[in-house]
Amino acid sequence: MISMLLADSELELVPKEIVGYPAVRLNAKKRNKSPAKSLLDASLHHSAMRALPMGDRRGRPDIVHIFLLVALESVLNRMGQLRVCIHTRNNEMITIDPATRIPKNYPRFVGLMESLFEAGSVPDREPLLVMHRDRDIDACIREMPHEKVVLLSPDGRRVRLSDHVRGCDGALFILGGFPKGDFISDVRSQADDTISIYGESLPVWTVASEILVNYENHVLETEQ
Repeated sequence: MISMLLADSELELVPKEIVGYPAVRLNAKKRNKSPAKSLLDASLHHSAMRALPMGDRRGRPDIVHIFLLVALESVLNRMGQLRVCIHTRNNEMITIDPATRIPKNYPRFVGLMESLFEAGSVPDREPLLVMHRDRDIDACIREMPHEKVVLLSPDGRRVRLSDHVRGCDGALFILGGFPKGDFISDVRSQADDTISIYGESLPVWTVASEILVNYENHVLETEQ
């Protein structure tokens, strides 16, 4: 089994600094939502986000959405060999039951995340997603099952993934949940190994799918 932690994910509600901006209020009104209870989304709020620190990388729930679709629909997850967790830029930790089926429709996913921020868990009975507040990256790593921590980074040690996963039983793979830049949490000091699987930056869902498929092949080979 392996675990995956999406760290410093750009998933958050609209910050109070920009709740009054026209782009934010207009979109919230169209959805009959309070601006402060709406998910920050760069595709909708880009003009207002210029006023935010690090505004050029924030508001990317789509990254979390695609990552979760790839991970939770994977063969490895269906085999019961995967655990997935989300860590946000504001130090929330979202634990996810492996049986969760994330909505493929993006607006429905946004609504699900907004409900999660408001209620702390969804659905009401037998929650599949639970949000834990005040969990920095160290706490997330401690709470995830792992025997070692492997960080994925373009500047890491270049490896051939099909060979590398043979020594990764029980590993926690940490991937970045942001579109550009570097980790804002002190992830590197927690890593036992920092690796790269390609010569340039890749979308996080591509990196995740490569890990999933290569580890799945490793599991199947060992069972033969």
